[in-house]
Amino acid sequence: MINSTIHNQTISSTDSVVHRPTRQVTYIGAILAFVFIFFGLIGNVILITTILSVKKLRTNTINIFIVSLQFNDLLNIGFNQLFVGLSYANDHWVGGRLICKLVVYFSTVCMGCLLWHHCLIAIHRLIVVVYPNLLRRMSIKTYIIVSLVITRILPILCCIPSFLTDSISYSHQALRCSIRNKLQIFINLTVLILLPNVIIIFCFLGIFFHVYHASYTSGRTNTPSVSTSHSLRREIRITKMFAVLFTLFFLGYHPYGFVRAYDKRRQLHPDIFVLLTLLYCISICASPFVYGIMNNQLRHECMRVIFNCWHCQKIDDYRKYSHSRLNSTVPTALTVIHDNGDDGRTSPSIRHLSSQQIRKKSSTATIVNTAHV
Repeated sequence: MINSTIHNQTISSTDSVVHRPTRQVTYIGAILAFVFIFFGLIGNVILITTILSVKKLRTNTINIFIVSLQFNDLLNIGFNQLFVGLSYANDHWVGGRLICKLVVYFSTVCMGCLLWHHCLIAIHRLIVVVYPNLLRRMSIKTYIIVSLVITRILPILCCIPSFLTDSISYSHQALRCSIRNKLQIFINLTVLILLPNVIIIFCFLGIFFHVYHASYTSGRTNTPSVSTSHSLRREIRITKMFAVLFTLFFLGYHPYGFVRAYDKRRQLHPDIFVLLTLLYCISICASPFVYGIMNNQLRHECMRVIFNCWHCQKIDDYRKYSHSRLNSTVPTALTVIHDNGDDGRTSPSIRHLSSQQIRKKSSTATIVNTAHV
């Protein structure tokens, strides 16, 4: 009923024949979207669980930002991209009018939150590498709290024009709702896209120029410090990781955002929007794998957590199996104990069964001792 209302509004609002993506493209898009959504959700859950469960990881400033970023990606993947994939699979919007509008709001908020996360991370990296004296005077805890608040409050405030005016309508070309308010589009482009992009690029350029200058100076003086070179390598490695993540998001989202913003007459073929949406989905779902490839510590800790969970599950299954076997043999043992010989002595079978019980108890005790794994 709701979907038919959206469909009728779309037909009445178009001047010519409504263009739709081809069924072959939406079918392939749905398959690829669900594959990347599955691996993206699994990767984000493993990464968040690892950082929160390991003390040396969750006390790191950068890892706090990573956890906040991954929670944002979980919402984006598990809600926004999931309904987009379902729409491609059914060749029409399946969430209803309310969900259609919520996906637009959540997509805008998640996009702005992700970009401003990268912006404030880039500022933090610039302070750590280029201005270490300023880092000693500032409160890292305060900076983290202010950053996490800004990254969520600012995108929500930018959506106020869409909240006040009913400027969201269904687009048959993209199989979901889109923003029609020019003021909202301008705010999204300037505040949520262009401004953080410019800050991120300038911060990364400042970091790389500083590292290059420091390496060049130490090479000319022929007095390279071991601690300094190690620190520079570490900082450049972390900066490269976030630079790759930003580039991945830049290449995944910005083509889609700019095409949707400037294709006002809807002259492009609808299949192009399916392709751009898949690029955006891939850029979001691939972030946990970028962390695992470029951060050795996170990769090793994730593998250790996965191995420990698998090993503990095997031990728990074996304990349950041994406990059930032990309980099944106890009634038999009690029955045989009362069956003594004519001379009042215990039969050999009872002594054999008692020795088996002792061995099972010892094996059970060994399993309990290894439960800390």
